[in-house]
Amino acid sequence: MTLSLIMFIFICESISSSEVSSLSIHYNNTSGHVPQILYPYNNTVKALVGSTLDITCTVLADLPPNTEILVYWLANQSYIEDYSTNTRVTEVQTERREKEASYIDVHLSFSEIKTKDFEINFVCVVLSEEIDRASFIFIKPAVSNVASDFVVALVVLMSIILVSICIHKFIKSKHPLRYAILK
Repeated sequence: MTLSLIMFIFICESISSSEVSSLSIHYNNTSGHVPQILYPYNNTVKALVGSTLDITCTVLADLPPNTEILVYWLANQSYIEDYSTNTRVTEVQTERREKEASYIDVHLSFSEIKTKDFEINFVCVVLSEEIDRASFIFIKPAVSNVASDFVVALVVLMSIILVSICIHKFIKSKHPLRYAILK
């Protein structure tokens, strides 16, 4: 037995009581590719406190038939069920097929972003008999819409003032006598 297979069996046995589900891919693909995480790719997403958010871990799963693949999310090395004991953060797994490829999507859905979510390392984990992979994502606070609207309004106002000044100077320079008589 290879070390990866032993590790896979150990992890499967240790999480068997958890709500992590496995998904078997059943189709005739003998390419022998290992599962690949397409997204997330060790990056960040921005969200506002109180907003909803859906992050999807997308895995290319071109493997031989009957190969077990586990795909799930961790929050600071804890299962999502342990991180969010209520239903604020949920995990849903689906399988889809496009052209000659098969994909596993595990959606991490937040019904409400809280400040504590900004401090968490969310990791998508992929385990199979051949390999184990992981990719992380951090949630960062987004700039409030009120602040960005204020900046946009300020820039527009400044632009209008500058254009008005330029037009005034242009008109004044074209008709110097008319302005001299009116004053």
